[in-house]
Amino acid sequence: MTISKAMNISLTGLKANQSALNVVSHNIANMNTEGYVRQRVNFAEVRTPVNGNNSVDAQIASLCGVKVAGISTAANDYMNNYYRSQLSNADGLAAEADTAAQIANLMDELAGSGLGDTFNEFFNSANALSQNPTDYSLRINFVEKAKTVADKFNLAYTNIQNLKSSKVGDGTQESANASQAGTYVSQLNDDLKTLETVNRQISENPADASLKSQRDQLLADIAGLANVRTAINESGTASVFLGNNDILLSSSLMGEFSIDASGSIKFTNEDGTVKDVTPDLKGGKLGGTLAGASAVDNALTGINTLAEAFATVMNGIQKFSSGDIAAASYNRATDRLVLSTEDLFTTSDGSGTFTATNIKINDTVYNDPDLVAAARVDTSVTDWERSVGNGDNALEFYMSQSTKVPSLGYLTLNDYIRSLSTKAALDAGTKQNEADIQASVADGIQGQILAETGVNLDEELTNMLIYQQAYNASARVFATCVQVYDTLLELGK
Repeated sequence: MTISKAMNISLTGLKANQSALNVVSHNIANMNTEGYVRQRVNFAEVRTPVNGNNSVDAQIASLCGVKVAGISTAANDYMNNYYRSQLSNADGLAAEADTAAQIANLMDELAGSGLGDTFNEFFNSANALSQNPTDYSLRINFVEKAKTVADKFNLAYTNIQNLKSSKVGDGTQESANASQAGTYVSQLNDDLKTLETVNRQISENPADASLKSQRDQLLADIAGLANVRTAINESGTASVFLGNNDILLSSSLMGEFSIDASGSIKFTNEDGTVKDVTPDLKGGKLGGTLAGASAVDNALTGINTLAEAFATVMNGIQKFSSGDIAAASYNRATDRLVLSTEDLFTTSDGSGTFTATNIKINDTVYNDPDLVAAARVDTSVTDWERSVGNGDNALEFYMSQSTKVPSLGYLTLNDYIRSLSTKAALDAGTKQNEADIQASVADGIQGQILAETGVNLDEELTNMLIYQQAYNASARVFATCVQVYDTLLELGK
C-alpha cells in the first residue's frame, strides 16, 4: 500500500466519522422533540475499479476507504401506520366524549334548576289556584309560572343549539367556517398542503432522514384530524386516502376539503367535482366532532318532544270538554263561569307543532289571567255558571305531573326530563371510558415506537465514543503518513 493511498483511506475515515458525529449530535439535540425519529449513519466501503482480476488480492487492493452511504431513520412504517389508525380512533372518541360531557351538563341543569324546579313551581301554583280559583293574585302567579316554563324551554333550546353551533355552525356559511369542525377542516387542508411540499422535497432528496421524520409527524397530525388511510411509497413519499377518495398521491394533492352551511364536509377535486365525504368521516377530531353534533341533535329532539307533550297536555286540560263535562274560565265582571276557549300555550312562529324554541304562553291568557280554566263543571246542571269556587280543573293541572304521557313512552313529565338527564350522563360516562381506553391503546403503541425509534441518550453517547475513537484513529494514521512522507522527502535531499 502506498503512502498516498494510506493517507486517502485515513482521510475518508475522518470525513465519515465526522458525519457520524454530526448525526449523533443532531439526535441528542432533538431527543425531546415530539415526533422525532432517531437517525443513524450507514457506512460503505470505497473501492477502485478492479480490471478483470477478481482475486482476493485484487479485491483487497481495490479497497481505498470508507464513505457515508446514507443517513436513515429507525422508523417502523408498519408500526407507524398502526399507531396512526389508533390515534385517529382515540382523538375521535375524545371529541365525542367532550361533546357528550357538555350535553350531560346541560341536561343535568335542565332536570334541576332549568326545567325540573320550574315544573314543580308551575304545578304548585296550580294546586294553590285550585283552592281559591277566584283569587286574582293566584291567577297571576299561575300564568307567570306558565310563562317561566315556556321561557325555560326556549332557553334550554338556545343553550343546546349554541352547543351545536360551536361544533358545526348554525346554518350559515360564516358560522360553519368558524365552528370547531370548520377549524379542523382548515387544519387538515394546511397539513395536507405541507405534506405535499415535503413529499416533493423527499422526491428530490430521498436520503434526507429529517424530511422523512417531518413526513411521519405530518401523517400523525392528519390522522388525528380524520380517519385517513396512509401509505409510504417506494420513493419515500406518502399518499393519503379517505374512504374511496384519493386525497394526496405522492406529490400531487388531489383537491381540498370544505364545510358547507349545513355542517357537511365536502371534498372538491381539482376538476371541480364535489363529493360529500361526511359519511366517510368516522374518526379523528373532525369525525368525532361530527358525531358529537349528531348527539346534540338527539338532545334537541328529546327536549322538543318534552315541549310538545307538555303544551299538548296543558292545552288539553285548559280546553277540556267531554260530554257535559267541560273546563271553564272566570268572568270577574259578572262573577260567572264561562266555557274555556283559549289555549294556555301557543307557538311563537304560528306553526301547529310545539318545539322547545317556539312554545310560549298565550298572550291573551297572560294579559287576562281570568281566562285560565280553573273550574271543571257539569254543564247539564242548572246554574253551573255560578260555581265560581270550583277549582277542579286547576287541580287537574296539578295532578297532570303524575300523568303518564303516551308520547313520552308513558313516562310522566318529570320522569321524562330526568330520563333525558340520566341518559346523557350515562352516555357521557360511556364515551369517556371508551376514549380513555383507546387513548391508552394509542399511548401504548406510541411507547413501543419510541422505544424502537426514539433517541436513547446512553446509546447515543456510546456511539459518540465509538465515532470519536474511530476519528482519532484515522487522524493518527493520517498524521503518521504525513510524518513518513516528510521523512522520505528529507532522505531524498
